[in-house]
Amino acid sequence: MHHLMDFRYYLQNCYVEVYVGKLTREVVVSGEENELYWSDLNQDFFDMTLFAGEGNIGHMIEQVKLSHSLWLAD
Repeated sequence: MHHLMDFRYYLQNCYVEVYVGKLTREVVVSGEENELYWSDLNQDFFDMTLFAGEGNIGHMIEQVKLSHSLWLAD
């Protein structure tokens, strides 16, 4: 996994770290503090009826797509 960007939402006291990578094997996710959501990259992440963040998730995904060849080449 490669670190791509961070977002801080000061009014909500929330900090988001964005990582990008490609799984080469199955992994077991542990911990109950933050549930992971796995999604197909073909979703409309700008659809605010499905995703929070006023389009920020869509922006993050667009950055992942732009940097795809750099980060996912490993």
